Amino acid sequence: MSNADAQPTKPLFYGWIIVAVSGLLGFLGTGFFSYSRGILLPSLAEALTNGERFQISMSFSAAAITGAVLAPFIGRYVDGKSARQVILVGILIVSASYALLSLIDSILGFAILVSLGLGAGMACIGGMAWHRTVIRWFDHWRGRAIAIAVLGSSLAGVVMPHFTNWLLEQYDWQVTFMTYAGITLVVLFPIVYLFMRDQPEDVGEVRDGRAYTAAHADEMIEIKEEQKIWKQSELFRTPAFWAIGFVFGAMFCVFTAMMLHLFSHFLDIGFSRTAATTLMSITAGFAAFGKPVVGWMSDYIGARITIWVALVCQAAALLLFTMVDDFASAALAATLYGFGYSGMAPLRSFAISTSFGAPSFASVAGVVRFTELPFMLAASPLAGYIHDVTGSYQLAFTILAALMLVACAGPLFIRTGGALSRRKLIAERRSS
Repeated sequence: MSNADAQPTKPLFYGWIIVAVSGLLGFLGTGFFSYSRGILLPSLAEALTNGERFQISMSFSAAAITGAVLAPFIGRYVDGKSARQVILVGILIVSASYALLSLIDSILGFAILVSLGLGAGMACIGGMAWHRTVIRWFDHWRGRAIAIAVLGSSLAGVVMPHFTNWLLEQYDWQVTFMTYAGITLVVLFPIVYLFMRDQPEDVGEVRDGRAYTAAHADEMIEIKEEQKIWKQSELFRTPAFWAIGFVFGAMFCVFTAMMLHLFSHFLDIGFSRTAATTLMSITAGFAAFGKPVVGWMSDYIGARITIWVALVCQAAALLLFTMVDDFASAALAATLYGFGYSGMAPLRSFAISTSFGAPSFASVAGVVRFTELPFMLAASPLAGYIHDVTGSYQLAFTILAALMLVACAGPLFIRTGGALSRRKLIAERRSS
């Protein structure tokens, strides 16, 4: 009997502590980067580029290049060694980048710090590292655990626009960046250092927890597809790899464009800053509401149907954004879009882990970033360029809606996963 087997059952499965820490990483780490830049865009453009938004958009897109280049290396390290170490380094890089951003006064300095500093730091503290940790801790509850963990980033979308708008109104964008730096360092670093653990064995536990595995012993089956160690050359010959890259590249494409430009779109069509900030919070609020729903759907009906629902909701919302003319219709579109993109991060991790298994999750996720990169690079600058030329975002949002509908072909090549696949496999083994 191993030392892990000899340990008594804990009253609380430590995996849920991992989920809570991951949620805080999403709230403060991803939250500042993703949900505040749209609020900052008008101020940054006015201060650095004479009001033009294209160059600011390009800087954030360049951060995606840095993240994509580093992702395969970070993924291999996370799979083979420690996600916790990577996250701690990332926190230091992000904090330093925010602090330096508060001191710059040129678009060149801004572009370098965002593209290299924040690009590298967010690659370390972003979803790949802590999603891998959650997957190490959960199997049967994987969809729900990932969905609850990413709930933090959606809750950030409710809070951060108002917080950032308040900082801008009371101070300026330089103080805002310095505030981000202080909070990221003082709050995130000690919590990750003290509470994050890479795998259940580190605290004498097992995947899903001893209480759960003991109560569901008949469901504890080994799925060989989820134990395979994948080589990069094998990935490129697998339809699921390209399908995941296309589907979630398209989703990230829309997400990056909307998080940067949606606030400005609301201002352009006549809403006040307060109303626009409220609409952004509504979007994030329904994304938060949708994550547990998406997690439940992933576990019980699998990836395919859940991804289709997310894509169709986003396409419909994008088309509505081009037609809104009052707060009520804008709120409806924000609600639909929030629910649609709620599944983006959890579904990506769920699809990769069910199609390629837990042992190679971070390595596969890192390589997938290259297939997603062209979408991520194009979206925000294209939307900014279209706005600068036409004076509105209507055409950009219509193009993005069409992309969501085309992406609906992707789930046909992705493994269903979840309880649906597990029940089918158990039935097949019992009948054979």
